[in-house]
Amino acid sequence: MDPQTDTEPGAEGEADADVQASLQNILLSIASIGADADRETLVATIDQSIEAIIVAILAEEKPTAPSPDLAKSVEVAMQFLEACAATDDEEFRNHIAARAQELLAVLTTGKRPAAEPEPVDPKYEVHHDVFEEAYADYFCDYILGRLQEFHIELDEAQPAYLLRPAFAENFIKAVREFVLPGMISNRRIRNMSDSVIQSNFHQAHFFSEFVKPTEENVVRLIWNSIMTDFHVELKKSEPGPEADDKPAEKKGGLLGSLKKKKKEKPAAKTAKTVASSNDKADGFWAMLQAGAANGDYDAPKIEDFGIFAVLMDYYQEIIDENKDAVRQLLEQEMGVDDEEVDREGREGATRDWLYKMVPNLPPHLGELLVLWCFHKYKDMFNPSIAKSFLAGQGTTNKARRRAVPYFYRWFNPEDYPVEELDPYASESGEA
Repeated sequence: MDPQTDTEPGAEGEADADVQASLQNILLSIASIGADADRETLVATIDQSIEAIIVAILAEEKPTAPSPDLAKSVEVAMQFLEACAATDDEEFRNHIAARAQELLAVLTTGKRPAAEPEPVDPKYEVHHDVFEEAYADYFCDYILGRLQEFHIELDEAQPAYLLRPAFAENFIKAVREFVLPGMISNRRIRNMSDSVIQSNFHQAHFFSEFVKPTEENVVRLIWNSIMTDFHVELKKSEPGPEADDKPAEKKGGLLGSLKKKKKEKPAAKTAKTVASSNDKADGFWAMLQAGAANGDYDAPKIEDFGIFAVLMDYYQEIIDENKDAVRQLLEQEMGVDDEEVDREGREGATRDWLYKMVPNLPPHLGELLVLWCFHKYKDMFNPSIAKSFLAGQGTTNKARRRAVPYFYRWFNPEDYPVEELDPYASESGEA
């Protein structure tokens, strides 16, 4: 044995013979493909042939100048790829092009092309250099996502502004202008900015902060506090009740006179007189009302801050779970024409689920989802179900309004007259 090499005599010749046999097999495989070969057969043959040729090229002493036999195999393979490319199947053409480019790259460089990096999940892409800008954009995206869960295309007029995209657009503009400056300047958010490196300025990181449990969620605490403060300030701005035109009954004596004077209170402040006390609250509210003035949606009321304050508690998975549950129960109960739908649904199961949503979900989320489902699944969601849901919230209108204030406000049973039994018939209907 030659001391300069570990190769045994004849081993090199055997290797060459193996390569020749492999190349011959490639040519035979290509030649054996018929004109009517199916797509899977073509793809398998192409991949096996190109891979064998690449291995043979890289085994050459000079891969960029292969032996005549190997060059012939390359030529036959490329002709085969060119013939296969005459197809209307775009995916197949792209596959052929990719393998041809790989083969040509090996011939040109003498090595395999570097593998393309895996595409980055969009939620991990970094688009900001500054924490404050990233926080502002992703917080607005998160809040917009909560509002978008209630959007729906409606044919008929619908006073529920939460169902309309125009309200969400104005709401986010108001948040960006009147909420975010105070939020970002908060000490806790400043501390957060010091702890986040720039490579984490992506959606996934910020959203993970926004969905933390309540006791750990600094952002939720600040948002809830700002919405509560706005509500308090705007309540102060509401006009007081108009004076009663009926003269008060006079009472004799000094005590009666004192009592009368005690009842006389100064007129409540108007929005104009307190504008300087909290410009942010006034500006926020004015922007929401401007959209209503334009006719884009029904005007919000000050008590609606009850929804705004808890928007961050409306987690995506909870919303999706309950939407899907209501849809499936309606399909089972109403007998949708779908062979895959189970027909074993118990009558009344939908109503049972709707009743449970109200106490089991974050404040107002249950009633808002019932309203959304009523409009979204209107072909299955019979008005009698909605009426029964509302009737089941209390024995009087006052009790129902207290239990589900937004559903009570935005669903009027009188708008949906039907010939079936009115679920209110057995209820005592106090106004």
